[in-house]
Amino acid sequence: MPTISRFFGIVIFMNYNDHPLPHFHGRYQDQEVTVEIETGLVQGRMSRRALRMILEWSEKYQQELMNNWNRVSAVRDVKGFELSLEFSNGSVKRVDLSNELYGEVFEPLKDPQFFSRVQVNPETGTIEWPNGADFAPEFLYEIGREIKQVA
Repeated sequence: MPTISRFFGIVIFMNYNDHPLPHFHGRYQDQEVTVEIETGLVQGRMSRRALRMILEWSEKYQQELMNNWNRVSAVRDVKGFELSLEFSNGSVKRVDLSNELYGEVFEPLKDPQFFSRVQVNPETGTIEWPNGADFAPEFLYEIGREIKQVA
């Protein structure tokens, strides 16, 4: 249960292998709700005051929540250090990682043959290489250039 925010005794968390509708969970004392990110539809029970704070928070951070929900579902090596990534929301983006390959863990990725061994880790919802190097899916989504928009 990765916690993504805490305020006024409220804990907001998101389970990455949860059911498919983009949503997050809010907990206050012994009360818990599930909130759909796009619609604000609430399931569960919570005090009015705490629920109002959660919904205001949700509205303010809706785009960041959607970015957190979007996971890499497919990867294809394109050329050089570019990848084509399909995300869980249906968008496809081309990502150029040539300027991101610095630091000890990323050094082996500078070899094009090793770089091409990229795979999707279904547990983490992102790409990774045999040496454990990976990039956060929200970072990849942010830097990617859209090649197919969500329908």
